[in-house]
Amino acid sequence: MRLFVAVEVPEVIRMKLGALGSSIRQDGVVPVGAENMHITLRFIGETEEADEIAAKLAQVRFKAIDCVVANVGVFPNPEYIKVVWAGIQSQNGLEGLAQDVSGSLKDLGGDERFSPHITIARVRRKMDLSRFLKENERQAFGSFRVSSFRLMRSELGPGGPKYTIIADFKAED
Repeated sequence: MRLFVAVEVPEVIRMKLGALGSSIRQDGVVPVGAENMHITLRFIGETEEADEIAAKLAQVRFKAIDCVVANVGVFPNPEYIKVVWAGIQSQNGLEGLAQDVSGSLKDLGGDERFSPHITIARVRRKMDLSRFLKENERQAFGSFRVSSFRLMRSELGPGGPKYTIIADFKAED
């Protein structure tokens, strides 16, 4: 099964980001459905070790983290866009949590890089989105408190990914 560790984003913020993604829908731009928006702390990939991973993640201790969702940017760069995202500001709280999650799973491999963001859309071909980026680069979408993270399963299908919660891990607050 394909696994990742994520933080849920409140519906009100997902709806705002979903509307923004829909505003750039065009040939070659695929908005992420609001129901699938989240913050990935660590992508694990294909494994059958869900129980072992959940046991390791249960050892991660953290306090609730206040986050602000603001600004729009792209990966890898404005000249060749693959992902359009909204940024997350957390005074390094999410970065610390992602580091602790990765530390607990260090023997598994997978992608340990972390850049706090929520994917709004995926771009399938080279295009100019400079006007959209200029209009939205400083936009604010809301704030929320991270009080848990989840181990998730991703099943890819023709209608897009389907996510299932395997385990939920709460803050100590």
